Order: sequence, then structure tokens, then C-alpha cells
Amino acid sequence: MAVDAVDAAQIRSALVRLRRTTGLPVAFGGLVESGRRQVRISELSGTATTALSALAVTAGNGLGGRAVALSRPCAVTDYSVSRQISHEYDLPVAAEGLRSVLAVPVVVRRRVRGVLYGALRTAQPLGDRTLSAAVAAARDAEQALVLRDEADDLLAAAAPGAHAPGAAGGAGWEQVREAHAALRELVPRNTDPALRDELLRACGLLVAGS
Repeated sequence: MAVDAVDAAQIRSALVRLRRTTGLPVAFGGLVESGRRQVRISELSGTATTALSALAVTAGNGLGGRAVALSRPCAVTDYSVSRQISHEYDLPVAAEGLRSVLAVPVVVRRRVRGVLYGALRTAQPLGDRTLSAAVAAARDAEQALVLRDEADDLLAAAAPGAHAPGAAGGAGWEQVREAHAALRELVPRNTDPALRDELLRACGLLVAGS
């Protein structure tokens, strides 16, 4: 699935929550690029430089790449000297002055879709409460992306040409109506205004097409 502005907005919102609930001064993250095993850092919060902007993190490399490869949260107390990770990204991390860093994968339908990072500019243990709060922020992003995927699936199923020949009559429009009802049910499950508006626009398209 291609990365788009709405998906990126979910990462941005999750980073805001991560900083608010953990108290970490720096957060950044991005989504897995379509068809590739790498995360592109696109969202920065609390950074002092642009050293991390657009950085491509390959699965298995560095802290975020390790989180992608293992599909679980990872953390280091002092990034530059940690023996738990490889060090392909030491230069941009050092340029931003980061020491203690955590990385939490955003996993949707058993596939890593992105990574959230939180960091300190001092070397000290981040603690279980901080990691739990970061994981909760990632879960928010996961739920929003699940809703987006469900909406896309429903729209694809109801789109013209998605049915067998001759199905565009009563049975076809019945499927469109069912898709519309399912989309309407998704709206109150989501608290993100941008995604909620997109779901409502999709409902409007289905109504207009009926």
C-alpha cells in the first residue's frame, strides 16, 4: 500500500501522544515504503535539526530496523555505544544529539506498517512506564490504519467493475448499500478528525453513485 498524507497524519498524531504521555522531548517516525523493507522517517517532533528527516531505515539495521525485523518494541540506553544494534545511522542520531532511544513498530494485520521513536538527549534507562506509553501510542496508530484499510476494502468491493457481469443490478446495488452502512459504522470508532472526514466523504461517494 502506498504511503499517503492520511496515513502519515496517523503517525504524526501518534507522535504527539507519545511525547505527551511519556514526557520524552523528541519523537519521530515514519511508514514502511510500499513494496520495500524500509521505513522512511517523515515526521519529526521536538527535533533541533533535520538530520533525521527522510532517513531510510532498512529492516534489521539500527534500532528502528531491529524493531521492524522483530515486530516488537526495542530500546537502548546509549545509542552510539549499544551492542544490541548495528550502527549504520550513528551520524544522523549523533547530529540530533540523541542518546537513549526507543522504537515501537506499528503493526497492522501482522505486517509492520511504520515505526515510532522516542528519545532523550541523555543516557539513562527509559523504564517500563515510558515504553508502555509509547506502545499505547503505536496502538492508536494501528487502530486508525485498520479503519482506513477496512474503508478501502469496502470501497473496492462496491466500486463499478468489482462485480461479475450482470451483477450491477439489484444485487450489485445491495452490496453498495451494505458497504455504505459498514462505512458509517466505522466513523464513530475513529477519533481522528482527518480520517473521520475521509470516511464520511467515502460514504457520500457511495450515496452519489447509488
